[in-house]
Amino acid sequence: MSAIDRNVKVCFIILFIVCGRAGFSQMVSSYSVPLTEFGHPDLQGVWTDQTMTPLERPDSLGSKSTYSLQEVSELEKARQTTTEKASQPLPPDRSPPPLGGIITQQSDVNFNGLVTKFVPVFGEYLTSRIVQPDNGRLPYLEENPQDIFALRANSGFTRFDGPENRPANERCLGVPGQLPLIVQLPLDGPWRNMQIVQNKSYVVIYGEYHTSPRIVRINSRHFEPAFPKFFGDSIGSWEGNTLVVHTKSFRPDQSNRRLRSSELLEVTERYTPISERELVLEFEISDPKIYSEVIKSRITLQRMPTGQRLYESGCHEGNYSLPGILAGARRQ
Repeated sequence: MSAIDRNVKVCFIILFIVCGRAGFSQMVSSYSVPLTEFGHPDLQGVWTDQTMTPLERPDSLGSKSTYSLQEVSELEKARQTTTEKASQPLPPDRSPPPLGGIITQQSDVNFNGLVTKFVPVFGEYLTSRIVQPDNGRLPYLEENPQDIFALRANSGFTRFDGPENRPANERCLGVPGQLPLIVQLPLDGPWRNMQIVQNKSYVVIYGEYHTSPRIVRINSRHFEPAFPKFFGDSIGSWEGNTLVVHTKSFRPDQSNRRLRSSELLEVTERYTPISERELVLEFEISDPKIYSEVIKSRITLQRMPTGQRLYESGCHEGNYSLPGILAGARRQ
């Protein structure tokens, strides 16, 4: 972080402390959002989610919803130390794991690297992306949610009976989550990046990982009769400077261990520019088969530096590893 960026960051915190969130919101509302030639707020560009904030709040924090600036500094220093340690070469003569132990992908983790900073949302350093429920946790109806994979297992199918029983992400059929950036991995990587492109009637939201483009139809209706598909069916509208996107008709096998879901999943996203380089992304997640209440989460996306771009994601897991997984299970 440059000295200028650091000073700007401190100024935002001071402003929030002195004026409170209302003062911060007033400052944000004074930002003059550029418009496209069609008169809509211009959200176009490449954006990234570079924050350490996890989806769920650690149990140890209880009802603590935000960090102080000092706490953020200490956590960032600890993460930086971990990153520097991970960047060191692994000992070539290290011993194998004990009998029955787990072989990790430590070299892959080290290669990707870790995100080493928190990014505030509306001036607050959140302890979790989830802001509702108040405990910052996913409100599952039961301890082991009965998504499509659990139902198949209850019917006698194993995880290795066919590709349908493997996670969609492993099959290169979806990002880590039902939509780009709805959940996060602790590692840095292409799953944190997206691009937005607009014209008069459509907004394209393109996730870099697994090349997941979504065509959002503006001022339209959902397809009826609905049919399930990966990333669902998305329609959008403008509320002032905010793009509101409602998505439903997800495939049930997009459920994943970070965010269980069923065919009843519906997601509302709100994209709000708050400065030239920041875009707040809020989610409302509803699934009455899996969750006891609506989940709300929010993050701040940052515009990627000039010259950085998205690249095609070549998912070799689905091309090579998946047949090997299934073949190995059959030999076993």
